[in-house]
Order: sequence, then structure tokens, then C-alpha cells
Amino acid sequence: MLGSPRTALPLSTYILYYQFPMASSKKPVRTRTAATSAVAQPDIGQRYRLLLWIVFFGGSLFFIPQCLDKYLVSRFFFLSAALLAACLWLWKPWRTGGNWRLGGFDLLLLSWYGLNVASVAWAFSWSEGVFYAQKVLLLVGVYWLVRQALNADAPLARRTLTAIFQLLTLAVSVLLLIQVGMAFQEFGLDNQRLYTYATGVFGNKGLATNFLFFLLIFNVLFKSEFKDKRIFWLFLVVLGGLILVLQTRTVYLALVVGALVYGPARAILEPDFRRVFFKRILPGVTVGVGVLAALLAWKGRGSTLADRLNPATYLESASAVERRLVWAKTDALNKEHFWLGVGNGSWKIWFPSQSLRGAYRLQEKSIVFTRAHNDYLEVRAEMGIIGAFLFIALFGAAFIAAALSLRRATDTRVRHEVLVLAAGLAGYCVIQYFDFPRERIEMQAILALLFAGLAYHAQAVWNALPGLPVQRWAGGFMGLLVAGLAFNLPLGWGRIVGEIHILETMKAQMARNWPAMQREASQAHNMFYTYSDVTIPLQWFEGIALYQMGRLPEALTAFEQAYRLNPWAFQVINNYATALIRSGKFRESIPLLEQALVINPKYDEGKFNLSYAWFSLGDSTRAREWLNRVDTIPNPPSEEERAKNRSILKQKADFEQALQQLPPAAPH
Repeated sequence: MLGSPRTALPLSTYILYYQFPMASSKKPVRTRTAATSAVAQPDIGQRYRLLLWIVFFGGSLFFIPQCLDKYLVSRFFFLSAALLAACLWLWKPWRTGGNWRLGGFDLLLLSWYGLNVASVAWAFSWSEGVFYAQKVLLLVGVYWLVRQALNADAPLARRTLTAIFQLLTLAVSVLLLIQVGMAFQEFGLDNQRLYTYATGVFGNKGLATNFLFFLLIFNVLFKSEFKDKRIFWLFLVVLGGLILVLQTRTVYLALVVGALVYGPARAILEPDFRRVFFKRILPGVTVGVGVLAALLAWKGRGSTLADRLNPATYLESASAVERRLVWAKTDALNKEHFWLGVGNGSWKIWFPSQSLRGAYRLQEKSIVFTRAHNDYLEVRAEMGIIGAFLFIALFGAAFIAAALSLRRATDTRVRHEVLVLAAGLAGYCVIQYFDFPRERIEMQAILALLFAGLAYHAQAVWNALPGLPVQRWAGGFMGLLVAGLAFNLPLGWGRIVGEIHILETMKAQMARNWPAMQREASQAHNMFYTYSDVTIPLQWFEGIALYQMGRLPEALTAFEQAYRLNPWAFQVINNYATALIRSGKFRESIPLLEQALVINPKYDEGKFNLSYAWFSLGDSTRAREWLNRVDTIPNPPSEEERAKNRSILKQKADFEQALQQLPPAAPH
């Protein structure tokens, strides 16, 4: 997979070593003689170059296929190890020659990490809370590395990042073109099939398209570094075409917002660009708006691509309806936990407590939302109004400093870079309104790069404001960073091991190999990994296996532990209640089953179990009342759903017959 783009290496290598002036640097570029390089001090620039390649190129493509999520925890572990190596390798240069004045933005970023760590104290799950908090440390670590690299040797950092993103563009584009081609050959440009096929190396087509957007941003940022402009335009055409074909409306909107940030602002600041903007760009945009208006009138019926290109159809889509419902229930959760939220990593556990009523896929298909698909709302839910304010302040401070630095800048290249970085950050803000880049490690690295680039260009702005010089405490600061990154290694490895075993657990479950299922689930559990990727406690898997093997007391204990770890997972509640029924504890099972049905009013298995529990207690009236509440999907649109209706009706008839034949137990 990674071998195919080797043809780009000569170009990237050439760009890597070609010398470009850095207009925004006020210091002259230091030159070293061979003797100075070899004797006086090690070549720090070469260290930065290698580390940037590892962090951005390696970190964006690394994955472990044996994991449940091949990319998330794998990249968490990889990036933690890379940043730890960077801290140790650059310890002395950073202590003696690093920039140790913490400006306002640096302090905001550190405060954001501090609040994330503090929120673990009130998180529902320690293992989830600490994992989410330590992702923010990676954001801080990458930001610190890029900031120091720019301050040490900005031209070298710039050339290195240019080569990295050119090679990433080639690698990701080739992979996605192959995947899109396979999907198109078999299914056409069907959105759902593309979602399955076109994952790139990011998990799904939405996450892949998000990454394509930032590849486009960084190619535009480093446009002047392309020796052959034909390659630049080729990259833009390929990236733009892939974004169009992959049908991710969030990225369409991010592109529009980014263009609105860049184009008008540059036209205001630069007279030369103003003429181009009004004579060429604005007319083109006008034509585009006309095409969009025609598309809106057409509605794009009968074509998934045209339909998804049309913003007006989004509000009619099942995805939009479901997302708005999730946001509304998250808002209700926020009102109950106003100041501090429910704790880091806990939204996905608390969310069903607001009931899944009205969410079709969540009720009928047992789809589990593990992200709010809106980072602002999710931060608000997990860290309260304080966390939401601090989170938004990070982006607000970056934009304000960028605007102030534009007023000071006189060089065209500097203005271009600040505007492109601001456009990229604006696109990031759009994406995190509809998606969850806060979760993904490669997106945290991208955000850190955007922040570091804007902070570098706004140094004069931040230096004019109060700051905190910490040179004397540099060793302590570095020590804390190293300790945090070192902690990430056992944390990440524990989750990798857990995911590998839970994947084997699921395979054993499908094969009905209950001893293997119980063994793998037990081995998956550790202090850093207690839930599957859909917030099902690992003890639930053990309970299922033990129940199937007839080891009822052990199964009951496992289900009880799972219920305590997630009291809002209706499947967990139902299985716990089922084990109680099997143990003859009918009255204890009833409140649990009623709780499961408050969470998911359409959970038919819970209704069947409640009916049986009441009949076993001698109350046939309530038993039939719950049996009559078992319902089918109204107006089923697919054969799969019609088959489900037939199955439910058959189960209902069989259960009615069984109830008539089964003598009622004496009331408990």
C-alpha cells in the first residue's frame, strides 16, 4: 500500500533540499561550515526534519490491522512514542535554546489540557476519561514540536512540511482512487457503498475526505515551493475531484467557508490580487452560484451524487433528522450537567439516559452513537460550560491573532500563509460542527500544525501581550511532558491488547465457541480498557459466554458488573434481567426491563421478557399487556425490514401460545 507512491520520491527529495527564503522570518538564516556542523554542535535541523516526517507522514498512515479500530489507538500509541523520542532527543537543545516564553495562546492550550485531565476526576469511566484527556496531550506535544522547529529553522521546517504533504497527497490519493474505482466498478457512485469501500487509511470515507481537505489546504499553503506548477494543479484537481466524488457535505461546506475566508480578505489586503479576484475569481463564483441554484431547483432526485451535492436535500435526509435528534438530547443532557459536564469520554455512556425515542436506527437497528457528531456540543456535555468556553476561546484567540498579524504584515507571502492557515482553521471549525475530529489522532496533529503556524506568524502580537517566561523551569516543564507521554505508552498498549482480544471475542461469538469467547473477553480486560468501541463493558461478553455454557451464577455476576459499568446500555440491562429470570428472580428483573424500555421503547426483546416475568409471577393481565406492546416497523421500506416484521409476528404468536400452555407460577 505504501510502496506505490515511490515515484514521487525524487520530486519530494528535491523540494526537501531546495533552499527557499522565509519571508516571515526576521532573523537571517544561519549558515554552518562543515567544521561547525561536525564539531561545534549536532545538526538540530536534521533532527527536526526526521521528527516531522515521523509525526506527520508516519502518524497519518500507521495502523495495526488486528485492532478493533485499526487506526485510532494505533496512532495514539505511535504518536506518543514519536513525541517521547522527540523530547528525549531534543532535551538539551530545547532546554538551552528553545523559546520558553509562553504567550497567551500557549497558556490557553495548556489550560485546555489541564481541564481535560481534571475532568477525569468526575468522568463515569476512568479508563475512557484518561484516554480522551491524553489525546489532548498529543495536540500539545505536536504543537510544541512544530513551534520549536519553526523558531529554530523556519525555512527547513517549511521545506520539510512541503515534502511531507506532497508525498501524503500522492499516497492517499492513489489509495483512494483505487478504492473509489473498485466501488464504482461494482456499485457506481452509491454513497453507502463508497462509505464502505473508500476508507483510505482513516476508517471511513467521511474521515478520509476530512483529511483530503487539509491536504488541499497545505498544498495551497506551500504553492510557492512547487518547482513545477503543473504538479501543484494536478494535485488540486485530484484532491478536489476526490472530495466531490466522496460526497461528504461537511467538507463541501468547509471548502466554501475556507474560500470565503481567503478570497475576500486577500482582495482587501492586496491591490494586485484584488484585480484578479474581481475579474476572474468572482465571475467564476457567480457562475458556480448559478449552477447551485439550478441544482437546488432540480433537487437532484434519482442520483445519489447530485442529491448529496444539493444542500437543500440534507435537512430531508435520515442522517440530518437523526443528527438533530442526537443534538437535542445532548442539549438536554447539558442542562442537567451545566457547569462541569459528565466528565471526559463519558458522553457516549450518558447519552442513552435521555432515551433513544425517535432515533430509528438507534432503536430498530441497535446502532450506537459513540460521538455526538458535533465537537462543540460534546465538549459542552463532557466538560460543561467552562470547557466549552475554553475550547471556543482557543479558536477565537487564533483567529484574532491572525487578523492582527495581517494588519502588521507587509510581505505578500506572509499574508498568503496567514490567510491559508486561517482558512484551514475555519474549515476545521466547520468540520467539527458536523463531525468528530477531536477523537482522531491524525486530525489532532493537523490542528496542532494549524495552531503552531498561526502562532508563529502572530509572534509579534503575542509578544506585545503579557506572557510567562519559564526558562528557569524548562527542565520541570520538559519533565512533565516526558512523564505524560511515557504514561501514554502503557495506556495505548493496554488498549491495543484489549482491542485485539475483543476482536477475537467477537469472532468466537459468531462461531458460537463459548469457551474461547469467555477466555478472550477475560484477557481483553485491563485497567486501561474496559469497554468495546460501542461502550459495551467487557464483562457483558463474558456473561454471554458463561450463560451459554450454563454457568449461571458466574454469568449473573458478570452481567451485574457490566450493568454497573454502563447502566444505560439497554442490551446489557436486558441480558442482566434475563439471567435474573433464569435464576428465578422475576421481581428483581422487572425494574431492569422497564428501565431498558424507557431507554429504547421499541426494544421488543425486552417486552417479551417483561411479559414472561409477569406471567411467571402469576399476573397474566400484565403479561398480555406487555406482549400486546410488541410492535412492528410501520410501512417497512425494505425487504430486510419486512422480514423482521414477519419474524416479530411469528415470535409473538409462538409466545402467546406458550403463555397459554405454561401454568402460571405462584406469586412471589
